[in-house]
Amino acid sequence: MMNFLPIVFTCDDSYFKYTSVVIASLLTNQNKDCRYEINIISEYISQENQKLAEQQISKFPNFSLKFLTLENFDADKFYLNSYMSVSTYYRFYIPQLFPQYERILYLDSDLIVDADISELASIDFEERLAICSPSPFVIDKIKEGKDKVFTETYFRNYLQMPDPLKYFNAGVMLYNLKKMNEINITEKLFGALETIKEPLLQDQDILNSVLSRNGGVKLISSKYNMTKSYRITAKRIFLENMKEFFGLSKKENWFYIYHYVGKDKPWMGKRIDGLLFEKYAKKSPFYKEIFS
Repeated sequence: MMNFLPIVFTCDDSYFKYTSVVIASLLTNQNKDCRYEINIISEYISQENQKLAEQQISKFPNFSLKFLTLENFDADKFYLNSYMSVSTYYRFYIPQLFPQYERILYLDSDLIVDADISELASIDFEERLAICSPSPFVIDKIKEGKDKVFTETYFRNYLQMPDPLKYFNAGVMLYNLKKMNEINITEKLFGALETIKEPLLQDQDILNSVLSRNGGVKLISSKYNMTKSYRITAKRIFLENMKEFFGLSKKENWFYIYHYVGKDKPWMGKRIDGLLFEKYAKKSPFYKEIFS
């Protein structure tokens, strides 16, 4: 039986072009023995952008695409303190929107899938609510104990995490939908907004707080959500292109998913790792718009 991996993105219309780059990276590194369903949760995606995305996947019979519109979304109830859009909170609705599935992979729109990740279609949850990678940024801050903002007290007392050193980055999350819906996790996430009114890292803090207290997450290798920056050279891109051309596995890579965390994105200017983003952006129908 062919594996099935449903995937979900949350974005607004202006950010959709970057989601398209992630989709391009998924298409490039797909497993042809796996069926992928891409779901876009948004308040609005233009018909033009939807059509471009549909054309983008049209040559790949094992890919399908769906757009889900959130109606009557009240943005005022969600706390924002940085460059992020309120669309990042759309993921709270994921368990309710996909009750027909046992799992779904959430991906941020500022990352690149650089290898075959189809094993996430069958990896064992071990009874946990989700599978994620740790956040080195937060864990290092807690271990060092020198930061006056990201303190262990904040994570342990304000977020009520049993073990702050298990804090995860929420940019790549494999949801155990079956288990989440059994305990109505969406209601618990919205309930936490009443007690955690100003989370430092916004919805990521809420997710860490609620999931850690209601069954926890299974932490896996940071290769699935690489948030540390590496210098990506033209030589490396050339070698990766050769691997793709000859159908060679890239499982020995330092990372399978490369995440451009922080406010400085590769489409804003030169970065030491920007060539990887540009490689896949060229395969997106939005390339000229992104770099115009």
